[in-house]
Amino acid sequence: MKKTLQTGYKTRKVFSAVAFALGIAILLVFIIFAIFGEKIAPYKPNESFDSFLSCSKEHLLGTNNIGFDIWSQLIVATRPTLVVGVTSALACVVIGVVIGVIAGYAGKVAGEAVNGFINFFLLIPMLPMAIVIAAYTKGNSASIILTISMLCWCSTARTVRAKTMSVKNSDFVRSLKTLGYSPRRILFRHVLPNVLDVAAAKFIPSVASCIMVEATLSFLGMGSFDSVTWGVMINYAYTYGGVSLEKYNWLFAPGIAIMLIQISFYMIQQYIEFRRVVVQNATINRD
Repeated sequence: MKKTLQTGYKTRKVFSAVAFALGIAILLVFIIFAIFGEKIAPYKPNESFDSFLSCSKEHLLGTNNIGFDIWSQLIVATRPTLVVGVTSALACVVIGVVIGVIAGYAGKVAGEAVNGFINFFLLIPMLPMAIVIAAYTKGNSASIILTISMLCWCSTARTVRAKTMSVKNSDFVRSLKTLGYSPRRILFRHVLPNVLDVAAAKFIPSVASCIMVEATLSFLGMGSFDSVTWGVMINYAYTYGGVSLEKYNWLFAPGIAIMLIQISFYMIQQYIEFRRVVVQNATINRD
């Protein structure tokens, strides 16, 4: 039995390491696109050629209805896509940590009130509400980031609240209270540092979720049109012939890019979770 468990552990360790390496490799490609997009792209994103050219050596993914090179547009669109995803995710994590810590560390009445606030937001259908908010905003990157940040913090807040309550009720914190440490000192010196690992773990899946929300809003025509993201590319392709004219290379290219970056984040997150469990088990066995 022990041998079987060890074999399973080694197998999962190998697969996790391979998946992590592959996820990092994919993510690095997109980061390079985001940083050096204009230099890597074979053409300027608004440089016009003949319309609806097929895939070739000159145009790897062909051209769209007004002759723009799709491959060049895809590369250049990586930066605004990642900026929206990372910025929104960072805002979601910060909001989630603040509200989650308050809900977990405050007194019983205040804590339950904040927890009720979190649960209220969890009951709101995120995508329909995002559509409603986006419909009344200016349709630029800042408003999209604000919209996503307002709605995607709840999961982080709930996780952080649970962790905060666990640390707050631990024997270590109780002993600090007995020694006369102030609640503020305990919060900032001991509770908050112990919940930051949970917040960091929520950041990667939050980036993936925020990119998907932005792409969905853009596909529905309510995204950011001050800069071209992958979601905007899908909207434009769907609207101007990607389906009706069967120009699937134009429609699928940004969709595949979104899928690949989602897979890379998932692989990285799975490895981080595997390492967290390993460290946790090692700590338990040592104790």
